[in-house]
Amino acid sequence: MPRKAIAIVAAMPVELAPLLGKMQSQQVDGVDLFELPKAMVAIGGIGEKHARRAAEVVIEHAQPWLLVSAGLAGAISPKLKVGDVGRIREVVDVSTGERYSTRGGEWVLATSQDVSDAAEKQSLLTKYGADVVDMEGAAEAQVAKERGLEFAAVKAISDDAAFVMPPLNRFIDGNGRFDTRRFLFYIALHPKWWTTLGKIRKNSQIAATNLCRALEHLMGGSSQWSTGY
Repeated sequence: MPRKAIAIVAAMPVELAPLLGKMQSQQVDGVDLFELPKAMVAIGGIGEKHARRAAEVVIEHAQPWLLVSAGLAGAISPKLKVGDVGRIREVVDVSTGERYSTRGGEWVLATSQDVSDAAEKQSLLTKYGADVVDMEGAAEAQVAKERGLEFAAVKAISDDAAFVMPPLNRFIDGNGRFDTRRFLFYIALHPKWWTTLGKIRKNSQIAATNLCRALEHLMGGSSQWSTGY
């Protein structure tokens, strides 16, 4: 794969499906790599461990100057709604308290391994002033710092601050993949989540579409992203 100026890391294929379409990937060390005209995309799995590996793999292959964390995120700020897209100005690792700066943006992103609990979201707002939460951003920011690369993050809101989520974490396997079959079986046995499931699907599609539109715009026209080599 040729060198690319930008490397983009996401956790799940669904997050970047509108951008990647039916493109074929090359799998390297469990990471799916996709080559775009101006960037290389890595899909590495859910959670910090898998995000770190994906970032390291795509950096090795693309030799970028800019690493981008892209994906869906939960809203912490009550002002944010499903489908909103924003650039991150600071990433906070909830497990360590470490903060990472970016190339600029509007939101503060908290990275936590529990992103579905409404009470936990409220505590992140109070303690860190966070606007959104994900499970991977801090790990990717750390890799960029270690490698001396510029770092940016773009997130799209898939659930608002008051949205109550099912216990999604229990369905993430050891490879960082979401076990949809087990999850749907669980939902089938718990009718209270039936309506929620439909909302999750709809919200995720809206967020992914808007996220990919923003990434295309940034890769294609933003002077902040188009220089570096």
